[in-house]
Amino acid sequence: MVFGLPGYQEVLIISLVLSLIMVLLTKLLTNQEEIKKAKREIKFYQDKIKKAQKSGDKDAVSKLSNDMLKASSKQMKQSMKPMFVSLIIFVIALGWLAGAYGELLIGMPITLPFLGNQLNWFWWYLIIVLPTSFIFRKMLGVE
Repeated sequence: MVFGLPGYQEVLIISLVLSLIMVLLTKLLTNQEEIKKAKREIKFYQDKIKKAQKSGDKDAVSKLSNDMLKASSKQMKQSMKPMFVSLIIFVIALGWLAGAYGELLIGMPITLPFLGNQLNWFWWYLIIVLPTSFIFRKMLGVE
């Protein structure tokens, strides 16, 4: 193994670090206020669209849907920058992890649905990164 720890611990540490890096990149490369504003606009238009649909006003639904699409486009533009940088880091990291831990199997104390009781490094990585990214995003106030 790379750091002299058991493989599952090394993948755990690397996964936590990568997760934190991805969240920090997102925070640094996006305008958080613009994203919050776009989310509020999208929510506003969704509520208006529901009301217009209930009243049967197809013209209002169409106009509001276009306005919501514009707000969604603003949000998408903000998220594209960190997504491209993260993708590059992710591809490099996955290649390195596959080379360093390709044969690693991690015994789980319970049997996981669809995965069984032994995971390879990739599934272990995913099990760590998904919840920790969510936690880091909440802790750092990243939208």
